[in-house]
Amino acid sequence: MTGNLAPERLVLLVTVVNKGKGTFFSDLLQQTFDANLQMCFVGDGTARSDLIEFLGLKDSRRSVIFSVVRASQLDAIEAALEERFVTVNGGTGIAFTVPLSSVIGKLSYGFLSNERRLIEGEEA
Repeated sequence: MTGNLAPERLVLLVTVVNKGKGTFFSDLLQQTFDANLQMCFVGDGTARSDLIEFLGLKDSRRSVIFSVVRASQLDAIEAALEERFVTVNGGTGIAFTVPLSSVIGKLSYGFLSNERRLIEGEEA
């Protein structure tokens, strides 16, 4: 394939789930939606302990996953996460996106978008 192609927009997807479920959701995003770059952190809630007790939450610790995904996949990702939040995560979880305005370098973009022809050096 030759010629110029407009790059596909990328977004940073932030997913917050119960601690211990981060690996499951990270694997789902990587294997199903080609998320090449992901980072998973342990987060600790900021709600007061009396509010946590009132809401019946035993543990305020969460897994926070940062994933770079293609914007064109957001509808499918949202549907998959919503389904898994109910079936795997007991009806809890939150996800939101932050748009990325630029990426420096063709190889960096190729890696983040999982565009193999850019990574392997084929002409765009």
